[in-house]
Amino acid sequence: MEHPSAEHAFATLLGESAVPLLKEQGFRKRKLTFTRERDGLVDVINLQRSAGNSHESIRFYVNCGVYSVEFDRVIGRTPQQRPSEVDCQYRRRIESIATGIGPHVTVHADTDVPAAADELRAALTSALAVMGQLRGPDDIAQSVGSDIDFDVLRYRLATRDESGAREQYIRARSRFGAEDRWPRLEEQFRKAADSYDVAILDRERG
Repeated sequence: MEHPSAEHAFATLLGESAVPLLKEQGFRKRKLTFTRERDGLVDVINLQRSAGNSHESIRFYVNCGVYSVEFDRVIGRTPQQRPSEVDCQYRRRIESIATGIGPHVTVHADTDVPAAADELRAALTSALAVMGQLRGPDDIAQSVGSDIDFDVLRYRLATRDESGAREQYIRARSRFGAEDRWPRLEEQFRKAADSYDVAILDRERG
């Protein structure tokens, strides 16, 4: 008789949580990535297995993303037909947008699968609610957390959101201005602004 394994527990966990929940919400599954199209956006849920897994233990992370075709089009990038999580302009690990779940989930052969499934379903439901608040590329640009995300900067410049681009620069300078890498970062701000013939740096220095 074959002994229970972490692999079996992992498959059972997904079969009792992520797979039926996301299918019910309109997602399609390809390996461990689930995607759903809605109004020019693509929601992506990716289950990333750890490289150090074994027969006794499987650890995985839940990556969440929202991809906008229009966002890429506006900044001059070829839109992705089948975007993956790394293509998404909005990217979060699930623990940053959902409660009741840690930075990873670890499954053993003797894991209480029904309890783990309840927790994963609840976290995914919470994460989907947050992702669903993003209705278009403007929402994505406002929700990206990094002020040195230069795709967001280019989107703001391309859509003539000059005040938003300038505020992004000021926040970045306040946070990173004392670091050795700041001159390189500032040069990226300058090049992006120059390509759209917009001044976002010098106006704030006087």
